[in-house]
Amino acid sequence: MFCKGSYHPITAILAICFVAGTFFLSNGTAHAVVPFTQAKITKIENIVNYGDIKAGAGSRRRAVVADVVRASNFLLTETESRAELEYEDGSVVRVGQNTVFSFDASSRTLSLDKGSLIFYIPKGSGGGTIKTRSLTAAITGTVGKVSENMIAILEGVVTLQPSGRQIKEGYFGRKNPNGTITIAPFDPATAGDGKLMNFQGPMPGAKQQFANRARFALPKITQSDTLERTQNLPGAIEHFYPPAPAADRNRNRIVAPPPSNEPPVTPVGGRPVLY
Repeated sequence: MFCKGSYHPITAILAICFVAGTFFLSNGTAHAVVPFTQAKITKIENIVNYGDIKAGAGSRRRAVVADVVRASNFLLTETESRAELEYEDGSVVRVGQNTVFSFDASSRTLSLDKGSLIFYIPKGSGGGTIKTRSLTAAITGTVGKVSENMIAILEGVVTLQPSGRQIKEGYFGRKNPNGTITIAPFDPATAGDGKLMNFQGPMPGAKQQFANRARFALPKITQSDTLERTQNLPGAIEHFYPPAPAADRNRNRIVAPPPSNEPPVTPVGGRPVLY
């Protein structure tokens, strides 16, 4: 029996368990799990609209930078149009062209109805879920590319639901037409491909070799330049073998004997001697 108002260690333990259910430690600092209640549009390219999910397409309006998209909204991009959203916990989603995207607050679910996106969920923020028409995966601290039937992980790991199979960094998971799921490595050289990776700046959370992938531009040359440099023309020869200075030409000059009308001398049993 405990007296009313008395203190007991069990009470303290229960209090700690309650706090642990609300907070968790990351790098020695306690963080609250912040629901995906809303996100601010930080970047826009061309035509991006958003509207109320229940009201449908008739409620959509043109989005501008600093607009707040809420969990009750959908985001729609048109051709060659993109947007970046930032959540209150620092999570970032970049939405590609011809995409329909929405999110749920309490479950921290990012839903891709069609199109493509890249997401960044900071480590220690509470994770979340990525959901497409074909795949659903639990997210921890992760950077990934998503299309309607594929998830590629640039950093971290996700766990497919309900199978429990993991897609690790450097791998992709793809839902095949026959219903099977393929998990395989992708070419690291292609990880930085796509306009979303460097959409008005590097993708937050992505490793430097992905986010700041060098872009090599071919030199601009005309058709006549191409012909002159690749065909057996005097200009091509001079391009790769430029003429030596006059002094060098004279120094290496070979003086040949003048031509003669006399027949070549043929030694007995030998070959003709040519002058």
